[in-house]
Amino acid sequence: MTKSNTYGYGPVDGPFTEDLPMRPTTVKGRVRAQMYRDGLAAHEAGRLRFTEVRAADYLGVGALAAFSLFIGPQVQAGQEVVFPADLDVAHSWTYTGDVARTLVAVALSERSWGSARHTPQTSDLSIREMVTRFATVAGRPQPAVREMTPLELHAAMADPMMVEMAEMQYLTYRDAILDWSRTAAEFDLKPTPLEDVLRELAAAA
Repeated sequence: MTKSNTYGYGPVDGPFTEDLPMRPTTVKGRVRAQMYRDGLAAHEAGRLRFTEVRAADYLGVGALAAFSLFIGPQVQAGQEVVFPADLDVAHSWTYTGDVARTLVAVALSERSWGSARHTPQTSDLSIREMVTRFATVAGRPQPAVREMTPLELHAAMADPMMVEMAEMQYLTYRDAILDWSRTAAEFDLKPTPLEDVLRELAAAA
C-alpha cells in the first residue's frame, strides 16, 4: 500500500476522482504516477497486493504542509498571511488522523486491492475562509490576507521548500476538490469535523 496525493492526475476541470487518468504535467506528478503504475503492474502480475490512498493538503499537528507554512504560525503571531495562491478558490483539506483511519480501513478490505481510494476531506474551504476560521477558533485577531506577489515568490525561491512547491502551484489557482464519495460508499468513514481539527492545531501551537 502507498500513501499518495493528487499530483499524478495533473490539472483537471472539476473534482478529482479515482477513475481519472494519470496525466501529470510536473516532475513530482510524473514520479507519483509512475509509482502507481509500477505498483499496479506488480499487483496484476501477482507479485504483490497493491492499493494506493490519496489525500489533499494536510491539516494536522506536525504535518509539514501549506497550513503549517503559511497560515497557522502567522495567525497565532498576529501577522499578515501571505499565500502563493488564489485566496478564494475551493480547496480540499485532509486531516492527518483521517488519513491514518483510511489506510487502516483500506488495508483490511479485500475489495480495495488493485485500485486507489481517496481519503475523507474535513473541509473544502478556500484559503481566505480557512484563515478566518482558524483565527476565530484560536481566539486571535483576524489577520490581513493577501496573495504573494510574483516578486515575493521569486525571492522565496531561495528556500528549498518553496522551490519544491513552485511547480505544484497550479493546484492553488483553480478549484482543487478531492471527491471521496467512493470511499464513503464502501467504508464507514467520516471526516473529523473541521472545528475539532482547528482546535487541536491551536492548542498545539
